[in-house]
Amino acid sequence: MIDTRKTAEYRRWEDSLHDVAAAAIDARIKHLQHGKKGDWRPVGEGVCELRFLQTGPGWRVYFHETNRGTLILLLLGGDKSSQQRDIKQAQAILKDLKARQAALKKAAAASTGARKT
Repeated sequence: MIDTRKTAEYRRWEDSLHDVAAAAIDARIKHLQHGKKGDWRPVGEGVCELRFLQTGPGWRVYFHETNRGTLILLLLGGDKSSQQRDIKQAQAILKDLKARQAALKKAAAASTGARKT
């Protein structure tokens, strides 16, 4: 089973959904965790889009798959009306997460090097 993690931005969007939409999206995320992506496409810079064409106003969930298919980061959600803005925001969220991860690795490496001396 593939592990999923949610960004704060994704959680805020998820919390704003009504019960029927939340249930449909949750069911789709469970399929995603089992490696069944369904209707999806890459949208650039490491971000992919799950499309919900039969449900609601064209819901979208933006994600990044990492660690060779063992972890999926749920970055953001939206619908067709905000698609282009959401894609840019999801790409910015992923870029920021990668930058923070690189900074943590650099700090850890510096810390390890300082202890050896």
